[in-house]
Amino acid sequence: MTEISNRIDAVWGDPAAWEAAGWQWERLPEIRRMVNRHVTGDEAIDPLGWFFRRVARERPLPLGRALVLACGSGGLELRLIGEGMVREIVAVDLSPRSLEVARATARQSGVTGIEYRCCDMNALDVAGPFDLVIGSSALHHCENLEGIFDAIRRILVPGGWFFLNDYVGPNRLQYDAAQVMQVNRLLQLLPDHLVVNEAGFSRRGFRRAPVAEVVAFDPSEAPRSADILRVMRQSLAVETVRPYGGNLLYLTLSNLAQNFDVEHSGDAVALDYLKLLIEASDHWRVTRPGQDHFAVAVARQPIS
Repeated sequence: MTEISNRIDAVWGDPAAWEAAGWQWERLPEIRRMVNRHVTGDEAIDPLGWFFRRVARERPLPLGRALVLACGSGGLELRLIGEGMVREIVAVDLSPRSLEVARATARQSGVTGIEYRCCDMNALDVAGPFDLVIGSSALHHCENLEGIFDAIRRILVPGGWFFLNDYVGPNRLQYDAAQVMQVNRLLQLLPDHLVVNEAGFSRRGFRRAPVAEVVAFDPSEAPRSADILRVMRQSLAVETVRPYGGNLLYLTLSNLAQNFDVEHSGDAVALDYLKLLIEASDHWRVTRPGQDHFAVAVARQPIS
């Protein structure tokens, strides 16, 4: 393993350590419903389910063969196979420890048809053909976007699908001053018990980490995230892009989302504040169009 892959393995190889200080925003059902509303128009239908409904209008499911990029601990593949969306999957990741977890989870679940491989997205070496390529929280970790989209175009069958659900915000997490100020305003408004993470630290006083600090923690973190949609359009025929914000919520709720898990805690105060945070996020999106930090996209390999 290279020095970079060793660092990535240290950061992402242990799923239990990912949220040791607290949950991230997408763990909350209220947030997932908000995302669904922005992407699919129905709070009960998530982006992946919505995508496969679109595919099923054109051809019967399951699709034959899919590639999952940066698969992590493997939950997505289990759903794809288990819900009859895909028959066969190749899943790649640069973290050997993550792949060990994914393989073990698949074995314990009795799910077959998944092949896990250690692979760098910056030099994707996977033989096609594939009916589908999925990048879920994946491509923002890739620097060689031109290379990976060329590879995706090459390995997709004519008319094959590409599904993206990812962070497309500023490179290396360099948020602008207005965003940092607004996140701090929201954190300041929250009661004390909602801003303390699992490690016992208050999240008030959010700051933008310098680039060197971001790279030192994870050299794969958002090197060209802001370019993903542009480069995708250069290689594939884009059918739709559905932004869903995140500019405020994913920073405000980082390592704090467990405090808003109202479906289990019954904390009515937390629910009220969470609804206010979502309203603030929606208002931010309306007043700053085109600046969403997260998006779902569907693209195709053109049929010549």
